Amino acid sequence: MKEIDFYPEICEKFSQYLMAYLPLSSEIKYSYNKLLSQMIAEINRKFEISDNGKTDYIPKLKLDILFGIKNKKANDITYILLEVKHLSQLGLSEYSQLAGYLQVAQIIKLGVLFLVMKPQSKIALSNDFNEIIRTGNLPMKWRVLLNKQTNSKSLDFKTGICYYIPNNGIEWINTSDVEGISSFDALANEIS
Repeated sequence: MKEIDFYPEICEKFSQYLMAYLPLSSEIKYSYNKLLSQMIAEINRKFEISDNGKTDYIPKLKLDILFGIKNKKANDITYILLEVKHLSQLGLSEYSQLAGYLQVAQIIKLGVLFLVMKPQSKIALSNDFNEIIRTGNLPMKWRVLLNKQTNSKSLDFKTGICYYIPNNGIEWINTSDVEGISSFDALANEIS
C-alpha cells in the first residue's frame, strides 16, 4: 500500500481520538492530498465559512493532511498539519520537512509527524533521531521572527510525533522534555 491509501483512515481515527479531548462545542473538518490553498478552501466550505475575499498569500504547498478545528459558535479555525510517512522508521529529515512546511505556510501553528509503520518495523524512530530527541537537541516549540522591509512579526509553532500501526491505535512519542506535543490531551490544550 502507498502512503496516500492510509489518509482516509488516518483522518477518521485522528479526528475521533482528538474529539474525545476537545470541548463538546468543537468541530473538526479535514482535507488531504491537495495544495494548501485548496485544503483551506475545502475546510472553510465544510464549516460553511466564506473567505470574504481575503487575499492573504498562501504558498503553493502540496500537503498530506490538514485538520481544521473550531468552536461551533466562532469563526476562528486552528489548523493542524499531519505530515504522513509510510516508512520503517522516522529520521531527522522527515521532521525537517514538517518544520519547513510550518515555517513556509505560516498560518499553521501545529504540526504532527505521523508514521504509518510498515509491518516489519519494531521501533518508530531511528537510533540517531531518538538520540537527538532524548538529549534535548530537537526544537519542537519555537518562534520565528520574520523581518520584512515594511514590518516584522513573530510566528510560534509546536510539533509532535506519533505513529500508527494499520488497523490499530495511534501512539505518541514522548517529546515533552523538548516541549513537544506528546498526547491528544496535550494537542487539545494547544488548540483551546
